[in-house]
Amino acid sequence: MKLIKQLLNSIIFAAAIALTPISANAVPIELSLVVDASGSINSSEWNLQMQGYSNALTAVLPTDGSVAVSVVRFGRTASVVRAMTTIANSTDVTNISNFFLGLSKSGNGSSTCISCGIVAAESTFTGSALRSIIDVSTDGRWNRGVDPAGSAGTNGTSAWAVDNGKATVVNAIGIGTGTAPDFAYGPDSFSLLASGFDTFEKVLIEKLKREINPVPVPEPATLILMLLGLAGIGAAKLRTQTA
Repeated sequence: MKLIKQLLNSIIFAAAIALTPISANAVPIELSLVVDASGSINSSEWNLQMQGYSNALTAVLPTDGSVAVSVVRFGRTASVVRAMTTIANSTDVTNISNFFLGLSKSGNGSSTCISCGIVAAESTFTGSALRSIIDVSTDGRWNRGVDPAGSAGTNGTSAWAVDNGKATVVNAIGIGTGTAPDFAYGPDSFSLLASGFDTFEKVLIEKLKREINPVPVPEPATLILMLLGLAGIGAAKLRTQTA
């Protein structure tokens, strides 16, 4: 029953997105990439991380205007280093790819303020997208600001960004075997783990594909039949368990 309920919740959420009217200028997906620049990352690791973003975005980003991307850099504090920009053609992909290759690490101190990055990412959303994703990469635990896995009542947590702000979901990618993130939050949220900076690009590509290319939503009539079928399976299983 738990699995069936999870499937029902995912389908209902996807249906809500599919059936929501879209304004002519709306971008279906806004993606804010929150990049760790804390002191634990040395220059060669930083370069691997930036190369990973550059290559992954080149491989994954569509060029039909369906995705917009912003970039936040965080360490002791956080700053928006690239405002939300729609990716409408191959030139836009090249521009953001080159942006990461030229992004410096300097000026972020030694601390890791993940909540600072979440707050900055939240500020880049327009509020008009169907899905607004905060995508955090980090090589360590938070040691400044607030616990990003805290309650929605605390500014800077993932729950705060989703329940009180414009974000639909907060996802995360940890770099290093001891850094599995625990602050993913929202419908279908998830975290992935890269063993190190040398495998970061591969895992990031997987992550971006899941965020940008979700499972297609069935047509409304088909969706209703699926929901009724799942409900019937759940009812039959419940009767069997109680018999």
